[in-house]
Amino acid sequence: MLDDACLSNQFWAEAVNTAVYLKNISPTKALSNRTPYETWHGQKRTLKHLRVFGCLAFVHEPDERRKKLDYKQ
Repeated sequence: MLDDACLSNQFWAEAVNTAVYLKNISPTKALSNRTPYETWHGQKRTLKHLRVFGCLAFVHEPDERRKKLDYKQ
């Protein structure tokens, strides 16, 4: 994942967390093609929040933390 995203090894913990998360929301034969999340919580997990690992992202800064000439995104 790090190589595909062209990221350095300092992000290995984030890559491991992402891999475990994706494993937990993926169907498995042991649970009759249900996900561990679905088995534990009793409902399906929405996948709308997933993005490509290492993709460009922006952090929203609230108005009260920005100065007059700071970049707004």
